[in-house]
Amino acid sequence: MKSPTKILIKEQISVDLALRNTVTVFFEHLELLPEKEIIIDFADVKSISRSFAHEYLTRKNQSKKNIIETNVPENVKKMFQIVEQPSDKTLIFDLRSIRAVPL
Repeated sequence: MKSPTKILIKEQISVDLALRNTVTVFFEHLELLPEKEIIIDFADVKSISRSFAHEYLTRKNQSKKNIIETNVPENVKKMFQIVEQPSDKTLIFDLRSIRAVPL
């Protein structure tokens, strides 16, 4: 049995994961690999945007590959958790009850 391919995401993209479209290009590359199991190594990643994390998890869920993350920094883990479990936003005021007042 062939061992899974390990990919350092910092080498493929950057240590700062920010743009949604880079996820699309990254996953297009992953889908072309012959291996069914791929390990994504997040070692040395400094930051991740919410849009990157959302697109990454969406594409991972749609992928036919078994994708496993390793060496995920705490800030990246937290962003994945935020994206996976969005909380209800607190309503400060109801925009439907506001009327425009001429000045």
